[in-house]
Amino acid sequence: MIIIFQCFGGTHTSVTAASIYLGKLPRSRIPRLEELLDLPHFDRVENADIGTLNYLGRDRRGNRVFALGSGRWSAAIRELLPPLLQLYGPEVPALALIDCSSAVTWPVRLGGFLSRSLHCIDPGRPLVGWGILRNYRRLLQLAEHFEADPARYLL
Repeated sequence: MIIIFQCFGGTHTSVTAASIYLGKLPRSRIPRLEELLDLPHFDRVENADIGTLNYLGRDRRGNRVFALGSGRWSAAIRELLPPLLQLYGPEVPALALIDCSSAVTWPVRLGGFLSRSLHCIDPGRPLVGWGILRNYRRLLQLAEHFEADPARYLL
């Protein structure tokens, strides 16, 4: 199976939820800001890279896990991918898509805009990190819901 955590930019909520799922962030506590900011893809994807799959690792079953920035296409991605996958025929592995957009809050949006769009990283990155930490439990729930019922997320 290919697992894709998706959000607008592919660098904040999707990277955090995928990192929780992969065991790179704790489940028993809210991480420190430094732990979040040290993730290789957190707040590092440029706007020009929206639409690119960023490989984050393999889960304990060997499934490949990616983050995807879908830009303004976030609602349409679920409808667009299945017909595209059919072009590859039966050899295409199962694909799970976890939309992390529901975990985006105004600090995440503002911090991401400052950091990624305006390249004001010093104020933007800590703000987006703070916003993610304030909503960490929601991202943890997304990862746990996927683990509990992956079929619900299959395309």
